[in-house]
Amino acid sequence: MTQHRSEHSARENFTVMADNNSTLDIDSVCSQPTMPLFILYTTFLVLIMVATIFGNLLVITAVYLYHRLRRMTNFFIISLAISDLFVALIHLPLRIDLSVHNNNWCFDKAPGIVTTCAYWIVMDTVFSSASMCNLVVISIDRFLAITKPFHYQRRMTKKVGFSLIAFVWVYAMLWGALSLIDWTAGPENNPHITVTWSPSRERTCGKNDRIYYTVAMAVAFFLPLLIVIVTYSCVFRVAFIQAKAVASLDPTKGKRHILRELKATKTIAVVIGVFIVCWLPSFILIVMSLWCVHCFDPFITNRALSYAIRITFIFVLPVMNSSLNPLIYTLFNKEFRSAFSRMLCRNRNASRSDAMDEVSVTEAAGARLSTARSGGQKSWISMNGRDKRPS
Repeated sequence: MTQHRSEHSARENFTVMADNNSTLDIDSVCSQPTMPLFILYTTFLVLIMVATIFGNLLVITAVYLYHRLRRMTNFFIISLAISDLFVALIHLPLRIDLSVHNNNWCFDKAPGIVTTCAYWIVMDTVFSSASMCNLVVISIDRFLAITKPFHYQRRMTKKVGFSLIAFVWVYAMLWGALSLIDWTAGPENNPHITVTWSPSRERTCGKNDRIYYTVAMAVAFFLPLLIVIVTYSCVFRVAFIQAKAVASLDPTKGKRHILRELKATKTIAVVIGVFIVCWLPSFILIVMSLWCVHCFDPFITNRALSYAIRITFIFVLPVMNSSLNPLIYTLFNKEFRSAFSRMLCRNRNASRSDAMDEVSVTEAAGARLSTARSGGQKSWISMNGRDKRPS
């Protein structure tokens, strides 16, 4: 759930090799020049931060400017973009500072002070929980739109949709607040949030609380991941069943229907797939660090191996996820691609066929429903899917 958690939650397995109260050591370590490896890593993080801010602001602005994109599904995507944007604005600057100082935490220098460290842990927990929960809401939204299109149009109102978004953020903030509590209840002289020295002489910030992280990972990651996989499996199955039904009546229309239904779900499916690839290795390492005492023994003696594993799976992949979602929208969603093209190139005469291409199953189902009701007359679909016809 956090990118700094794996290396720190296993800290209780290590022997502290330096005095935490040594301000001289802290100043010495934090004043050292950045090593070449961390120069490259810092450059990469800065590029990721810029790309994340730019890309997710582009998604939010596109939905704000273009009425065509103002559907409830896209407001769920905005909620996801906001969580990614906060990762770039709040989490990544501290991660960049850590990299500049050769993976040393150079805040909270006074003995017993962990204010910035606790803030980092809470914010990281909130945003990663919000990302996962947003993906669950989006997958359920797609599931209902495909399996119950007529009921969906009546029930997925603005009130319901924004209530779901509010729930996502309250849920994420709850897990952030719970991270401030010591669930493992260690000795009083062994606080759960610490800034200390590792055996490799790195000053680290982390939380030693394996009960909290085990519960949080089970409830806030693995269970939502299971829900996402099940719902999207059902979405694709139902989409093909519907497409085959149409194809049996009209093969030409059936082929177009298959393509449309696949386009309608593949964007979010790719977003979820990328999320799994970026985060699952990190969570596996977290579980291992919590419950396998000897699994990380090679890290103590082999710093190169430690950097290779941590930088790749703990530091790089999770932060990349926040910058990849806007790229996915550009590549797979013609409506977003058309909006981005107009915004960036100021091409007001961009192809209307791209802008009108049916990418949302919700809207496609609503259009079929309203067409059936009006005897083929064109309908106007509002954000909540209800029929608005001119008087």
